[in-house]
Amino acid sequence: MMKNWKKVIVLLIIFAVFLFAFIFLSGNQNKLSNGNETPPPTEVTSSDEIKLIDLAQEDISKIVLKRQGDEIVITREERDMEALEKNDDGTTKKVIEKKQVWVNSSFDVDNDLIEDMVSAATTITTKRLIDENPTDLTIYGLDNALVTTFASSGGKETSIEIGDLTPKKDSYYVRKLGSPEVYTIDSYKGETLKYDKFDIMSKNLYGTETLSAEDFDTLTFTKEGREVFSAKKNPSSADWIIIGPIPEREADNSGLSKFLDWLNKFRVNKFVEENPSDLKIYGLDSPKYVFEYTSGDKAYRLMLGDKNDFEYYGMMEGHNFVFAVDATNLNFVDLSLKNVVSLFAYIPSIFDVEKLVIDMDGRNDVLLINESLDEGAASEYYLNGEKMDTDEEKSLFKKYYQGAVGIVGDKIDLNAVPSGEAAVRLTYTLKEASPDKTVEIELIPTNDGYGYFIMKNDKYTGLIIGERKLNDDADTGIRKAYENLMESISKAG
Repeated sequence: MMKNWKKVIVLLIIFAVFLFAFIFLSGNQNKLSNGNETPPPTEVTSSDEIKLIDLAQEDISKIVLKRQGDEIVITREERDMEALEKNDDGTTKKVIEKKQVWVNSSFDVDNDLIEDMVSAATTITTKRLIDENPTDLTIYGLDNALVTTFASSGGKETSIEIGDLTPKKDSYYVRKLGSPEVYTIDSYKGETLKYDKFDIMSKNLYGTETLSAEDFDTLTFTKEGREVFSAKKNPSSADWIIIGPIPEREADNSGLSKFLDWLNKFRVNKFVEENPSDLKIYGLDSPKYVFEYTSGDKAYRLMLGDKNDFEYYGMMEGHNFVFAVDATNLNFVDLSLKNVVSLFAYIPSIFDVEKLVIDMDGRNDVLLINESLDEGAASEYYLNGEKMDTDEEKSLFKKYYQGAVGIVGDKIDLNAVPSGEAAVRLTYTLKEASPDKTVEIELIPTNDGYGYFIMKNDKYTGLIIGERKLNDDADTGIRKAYENLMESISKAG
């Protein structure tokens, strides 16, 4: 019996403890609800959701950003814009179209980002009502808030004040200008409404999306104050010519295209400073790389300075901003002149040549060529008046020709002054002048015995070919090709 009473007493004590805890917690909850104590900003005092901006996306025609004392006005206007239109044959042409775009009088606007702002504004709803009548705005970062205003063409407007991130970093404190209530909104949309000038400026400094690498006409690249090369497009073709510092000759498009493609795709990563007072901070007082290029009547000068992590600091002449540009795709800036100029002495197609005279090693070989692209046309080749009859002879004759056009420099020396007699002379006679009817290639021995200076029509090309290139190369060595051809003719005889 006593044991049962002890159990009852223990249960009563446990019940009393729970009852006391319930009464204590209820009392504290009443204090909060009666306003005797203020909850921290992150506590939920209401789950009210409201639409902050009562404007349709298509009705918004003006945005005003008030940022640290500056006011930026962006308006939607109809403008003539350049666009690409596809032709029936798959090519494209540039046309002018009227479009509704966002503009600012001082800089080009990134229309996609402005449309993001408009979309965020017209779809955003509050997550929580935090404070209906705040007495201390510093708690929310609203004492010095950023203000973003959206206005319709009819004159209706709404302004949003954006404060700090909440402690959890998942929301921003906001309120409508003129209203006391503080709400939270999604952090992503808050970041969008907070865009400033550097965010919304167009990262495309060309002002058009229709520019292509084919539109460039000239390019000079300077590295650490020294000109690496200058190039221009051949006005009669799409080919490029290197015009400096080497004597004028064909470009190597595989190397040059790396420069042209990057310049075409060049975009700013981020803007760093407006109206910089000290360019030395960014290495732009004496740029490491300078690109000077033209497209039609437009000239560009792009400068890159110091590298910071994975970016270069840069400036474009005519724009008063320092920006950062991604360094990932800029490895080509270490290419030399040798990588962008054609190193071939002269490389005409066999279809364009009717005669080649090779003066070499004390002999004079005359190659007559009758080669045509016309369907069904027979090919005829003669070496010193003897016709090449067999397929093997024809094949080896073409190898001999390839050995001649395969003479290619492996060094560049712009300071050399060749002198003396030519050890090798190749004289091409073309079917049609392009622009010359006859082209002469001469190889003059270098003083150090390395090889030969390559001359074209009595002018030094700046190229040097090693002796071994004429002998050892099984595919392009002209001496080896001659030996193989003579061996085949001797067997046939």
